[in-house]
Amino acid sequence: MMGAMDIVATYCPKYKDRPQIAQVVQKSKGGYSVHWMTGSYSGPWTVAKKRDGRKKVPWVEAIKESDIIYKKISLNSGQKLSNKVVQKLRALYAAKEERS
Repeated sequence: MMGAMDIVATYCPKYKDRPQIAQVVQKSKGGYSVHWMTGSYSGPWTVAKKRDGRKKVPWVEAIKESDIIYKKISLNSGQKLSNKVVQKLRALYAAKEERS
């Protein structure tokens, strides 16, 4: 069971050019409400922001539980993914690409 603040990886074909990491805000009916995060396999991760008029707000979106491919990711002290997680994510995304 995942809770708020857990970090997950998702697979959404529209964002397939980068790892899709999100922080769970809350469980909703049929899925989760998440804060998208921005970063790369080798760089630090931060909460993604989108423009709302003149201000920037955290990018929150609802996702289905079936979109989640990896749960409970932990970032290291530099807000980066560990090598082990990077390897796992690359393998998971490659497998998804082959099936689609």
